[in-house]
This record gives sequence, structure tokens and C-alpha cells, in this order.
Amino acid sequence: MIHPRIILVTAEVVATMRGLTCEAVYNQVDTDTGWQWVWNVGGGRERSLRFWSKEQNFPEATRNLRLEEVIGQLVPRRELSGGFQKWEVAELLRVSRRQLMDLEMPFVPRHGGMWIPAEELKNFFRRRWCYAAPSPLRGEGRGEVSRTK
Repeated sequence: MIHPRIILVTAEVVATMRGLTCEAVYNQVDTDTGWQWVWNVGGGRERSLRFWSKEQNFPEATRNLRLEEVIGQLVPRRELSGGFQKWEVAELLRVSRRQLMDLEMPFVPRHGGMWIPAEELKNFFRRRWCYAAPSPLRGEGRGEVSRTK
């Protein structure tokens, strides 16, 4: 079981939990037979998948959720700051700071650091969602969000 404070995990973690190879995990994502909540956080042509830990721990609890509901759980509310510091985003996505820069996210200088507005981070998750498993609840949403693989 993945610790509840960890939001996203790598394909290596999923492979270890399920007794699979990483190649098998990627193949399941490619053939829509694996998981519903998967994002590609690779920069450029690099492909690096992240899986929602809640789906790994409790798949039945996440099966009927819509994308916006999941994004609402991935991106914590920030009433005061309205955004996230660069290091927070790197930790959430489980990427290095160099990899984060490859993602070309719209960071802005603020309070002596680099920040991304919460809405921009939500847009990132909308764009990078892999549609890893079929779901009748996604319906019209499939045409609005580009699949990145």
C-alpha cells in the first residue's frame, strides 16, 4: 500500500506493487487495459508515466470519478497563495527540477521564488491525462482533452 500523503507514483512503483515489469505496465496503459488515472509527465519526446496512488490503493473508490473530480484531489486548494512553488510541483509530479523545466510550465516569479498558478497546474493535468482505461463516464470529455503518449 502506498502512503496516503504520496499523490502520484511512477511506473516502477506500480510494477513492483503488481508483480509486473515496467514494460508490462506501459503496455497495459497503451492498450487501455490497465488504469484510468495516468498522466505522462515526460518532457519533449520522453515518456514518463505517473499513476494516482489512490487508484493503486483503492481502485473501486476511483472507478466512477470524472477527470475534474480527480484533478480537484490532485491539486490541493491554495486559498492564500493561489499557486505552487516550483519545488512543490516537482515533488507532486515526482520529477527532478531539470525534468520540470523540460515540461515548459508557465512559472512566474513571486515572493522570491518561482510559482505556478493553481489553474495552470490543473490545465497541465488536463493536457497530460493518458485515458489509460475506458470509462463511460468520460464521454464528451475525451474530445476536449488531448491524449499525450
